[in-house]
Amino acid sequence: MYIDMSDRFYGAWWGAFLGDALAMPTHGYSSLKMLQKDYGEVADFMPAKPQHPESILHSIQVPDLPPQYDYLGEARRTLWKQYGIHPHHNFEAGRNTLPMFLSLHLAAAITDPSTEFHFDTWMQRYHAVMVAPDGHPDTFISSVHRQYFENLAEGKDVKKNGCPDAHIGDIVIFLPLILEGISSLPDAHRRIFKALEYFCTGETAPNSAYFVSEIISMLVRGATLEDVLYTIMTPDRHFCLAYPYRRWIKNREEESAINMMGRFARLEEALPLSIYLSLKYAGNIRQALLVNANLGGETCGRGALIGMLMGAQCGFKNLPHDMVSKLVYSGEIQALGKLMHDAVMNVKVSG
Repeated sequence: MYIDMSDRFYGAWWGAFLGDALAMPTHGYSSLKMLQKDYGEVADFMPAKPQHPESILHSIQVPDLPPQYDYLGEARRTLWKQYGIHPHHNFEAGRNTLPMFLSLHLAAAITDPSTEFHFDTWMQRYHAVMVAPDGHPDTFISSVHRQYFENLAEGKDVKKNGCPDAHIGDIVIFLPLILEGISSLPDAHRRIFKALEYFCTGETAPNSAYFVSEIISMLVRGATLEDVLYTIMTPDRHFCLAYPYRRWIKNREEESAINMMGRFARLEEALPLSIYLSLKYAGNIRQALLVNANLGGETCGRGALIGMLMGAQCGFKNLPHDMVSKLVYSGEIQALGKLMHDAVMNVKVSG
């Protein structure tokens, strides 16, 4: 059977951006009642309302940092001091959040024809994006980034003092490295671990990112997610494989499944829930992404991962193309996706 690996690569690439942007308005809602009051039933891209009834920004203590390490800036700092500000304040429909914005910058660094990719130069670019007043448009900055710059300001070794809690958004930033597993799993493994050591302690985040890379490499080559999880991989490969997804799906126990896994950002919750939704709605990526957006919690990171997994299985041709064209960064996604495709599919990874 002929497998169009390029179509599946582009499915994974675009699917991640679709899932993130579609889920952006409902990010952070634990109450479905509040979510539905604010957004009804999400059926397409929607703008974020300025206010969020369950916003946590005002409760996060952030220090005053020297300008070269100030990841907030005056405008965001003012918003963070207010009660009830949406984490993606004033985002229009179809805009991607900070993790996917950073993934575009990482793709640009990897595919820059003028220089060979090195992590030191990538981190310089990352640093500039995060501290420049107009470096990125997002209001919310997760704990791994806050910890990184606070470590720098205090003169600490960032690789020994990273954030101990791994979140789903911390790995989707590295979508370009995850996709490199299609070309070479050993190279992807090395580079994923090297990238995440700047931000996270422990092995949960890099192991999980590499686990996703393994799955994507198999899906792009023609496997189904069902085959990967139940036939190709052994049950001890990753903690996500311990859940009874098939039983939940067969017995229509969605609420029980969601309650057991949880809706929020820790990888131990968000990764298995993303896999569950990807399995349950395997034939309909639009439905999977909409169900995710309407669940609340860590919708964005889950959405990016679901889009990645299902896009790699279904291919770009089966994505909801009416949504693809409405992504705010569609031009950049298309251009950098082509460069990433050529780098991953045609050229051995280095660096």
